[in-house]
Amino acid sequence: MSDFRTQLAEEYARFPLTIQKAASFTKVPGQVPASYETTRAAFIFPVSGKAVISFDNQTFTAVPGKVIHGCPGKKLTFYIEGDEPFCHINLYYDPFDSQGRGTDFIHSAYELEIINGAEVDDCLEELLRLSHCHDIRSRFRMNFTTQKLFDALFCSQLSKQESEELNFINEAALYIRNHYTEPLTLKEIAGHFGKRPENFSYLFHKVMGIRPIDYLIEYRLETAAGLLNENGFSVRQAAVSVGYKDEFYFSRLFKKHMGIAPSKIKSGWQTERKKL
Repeated sequence: MSDFRTQLAEEYARFPLTIQKAASFTKVPGQVPASYETTRAAFIFPVSGKAVISFDNQTFTAVPGKVIHGCPGKKLTFYIEGDEPFCHINLYYDPFDSQGRGTDFIHSAYELEIINGAEVDDCLEELLRLSHCHDIRSRFRMNFTTQKLFDALFCSQLSKQESEELNFINEAALYIRNHYTEPLTLKEIAGHFGKRPENFSYLFHKVMGIRPIDYLIEYRLETAAGLLNENGFSVRQAAVSVGYKDEFYFSRLFKKHMGIAPSKIKSGWQTERKKL
């Protein structure tokens, strides 16, 4: 395993990526080569056919079984080879984590061999479907699927310790999602896994880029938004359903994290119902 691939795996473990959009494209032989200046970071997954992709002076042969990473600020050119159309899926991502920290690899163009092809294909299909959905619950599901995708791409490159840490935190995150309606505390969550609270919080943040209690809060609020928007719950019903007995505390917390009062989501849902 090369040092570069190891660095990629470690970078992903520290800074999980947020996919903003998934899109599929088809380019046919004989077309004028597509060429434009890139403005976003993206992963290009060839599905069928063959193309030569260049970012400025860096050139890659794009075929199924590979993923090409493109970076912003480069001249991107596609040259289709052979008689078969070149089909590919692009995942455009946010290069910054929730605290505004960036990754060094956003500025690099590179390619990787795909090892877990079937799992990657399933994730790409799900991301394409979710990319057309704009509700908050789909956004959360998209983040979850993104994590599964990059686990499949990079987990095999992690050291044994890093892989064990990632698996452990994935298990801890699942525990939080399964028990989010309960009055969880950091001490209780850490104790469930036999960890000291400060050590558990450090490891969770190291892997997920967010503290465990903040992860709990965000999951509760994302779920509450879905209840308000899709199920027509009242603000009080949504608050209680995700573990908050105090409706007013829930409303303040919701507006702080989501940027909108829960009553606004509720009223928006009622307006849509009237249109039906």
